[in-house]
Amino acid sequence: MGHRITRNYRNMSPTRFHEHNQRVRTALADKTRIPESIWAANPALLQSYLAVSTKHDTVYHESMLGSKLTIAEREVLQAQLIIYLDEIASLLEMAAVRTPDILIASGFDLTKEKRGHSRAKATAAARNAAHAEQEEGESGTPA
Repeated sequence: MGHRITRNYRNMSPTRFHEHNQRVRTALADKTRIPESIWAANPALLQSYLAVSTKHDTVYHESMLGSKLTIAEREVLQAQLIIYLDEIASLLEMAAVRTPDILIASGFDLTKEKRGHSRAKATAAARNAAHAEQEEGESGTPA
């Protein structure tokens, strides 16, 4: 079973969002973790994200002083980063089809994909039905 990126960063408090964003930023900036080929479809995405992320880090620390103007700027930057993170998450999930470990190296929070029990029951029922037909065919009455 694979992993999926949880989009929990959309509803985080400013402090938790900052911590999460710094972790993702560090992972994505590390060229040994995420190969350049991932960004081929949208080469400006990573650079734009890193630039806004750096600015967010500075404004986040300045907002701790309580300036309403700085807090408003932090919120605008956080909204921009959420849009970038959504794009990056989608791109990484597509890349994970061929390179599953890329999600683990990405710094995002992950969740395991789970299949419902109903699918397991349906598969078992189909297997039992096929087995019953096979036995019926083998032990049928001679003509």
